[in-house]
Amino acid sequence: MLQLSENAAAALESIRAAEGIPESHNTRLTAERGPSGDLAVRLEFVENALPEDGVAEQGGTQVYVDPLIVDALSESVMDVHDAGDGLTFVFRPQVV
Repeated sequence: MLQLSENAAAALESIRAAEGIPESHNTRLTAERGPSGDLAVRLEFVENALPEDGVAEQGGTQVYVDPLIVDALSESVMDVHDAGDGLTFVFRPQVV
């Protein structure tokens, strides 16, 4: 299953606080197919996750993963990268 880094969990909580998103809303990853056919992962805060969603958790922060991409992300770690012009969430392979 997808793992969530401590930095990513902290960044998600910071975004939630800065945007005034209620704690009752869930963080959810979905995917959209781009014009080239590649999948682009989308992060959103939703009122309700779906019962069939996968769940990654770090320090009390949960991220729900759409079943359509749960397998594709199953061996990844969601992390955050700060390039100076804003945060970018990245997916890197899990270290075994």
